[in-house]
Amino acid sequence: MAQTLVQINAPDATRGRVLGLYNMASMGLRAFSGVTVGLVGWMIGIHVSLAAAAGLLIVVIVALLARARRLA
Repeated sequence: MAQTLVQINAPDATRGRVLGLYNMASMGLRAFSGVTVGLVGWMIGIHVSLAAAAGLLIVVIVALLARARRLA
């Protein structure tokens, strides 16, 4: 569903690059989240680790939205 939405909303001229970025980011975030939740969860606790991963995701989303608004 998410990839379909990316394909539909991506501009025609850059659709391939947008899909490539989406797939690369998706796989990278999965790997990073596994390290964060697994390794850091072992060290400081799983609940704190999950909260840190969610907090980092929110920070990245807010930064990307701010950048998108600035460019528009």
